[in-house]
Amino acid sequence: MTGRLVFLGLLLICVAAAATEKSGQMRKPSCPTMDDLNACPLNYAPICATDGNTYPNECALCVRRATTKMDILIVKEGNC
Repeated sequence: MTGRLVFLGLLLICVAAAATEKSGQMRKPSCPTMDDLNACPLNYAPICATDGNTYPNECALCVRRATTKMDILIVKEGNC
C-alpha cells in the first residue's frame, strides 16, 4: 500500500511539472503598435518561434508578424 502511494505521489509530481513546463510555451509576443517597423532595440535576447526561426528579440518577431501577416508565436526563450 505504501509503495502505491509513493508511486502515485511521484506520478502526480511529474504530471504537474510537465504542465508547468508546457504552460510557458506557445505564447503570443507582446507587440506594441508597430508604427515604425525599424524602431526595435538592438538588445540580443533570442526567441524561438513557431516558424522554426530564432529572432534576435521579441520586437524583431513582432516586425516579422506585421510584415508577413502570419500568426507566429513564441515557442521558448533562447535559440531554436
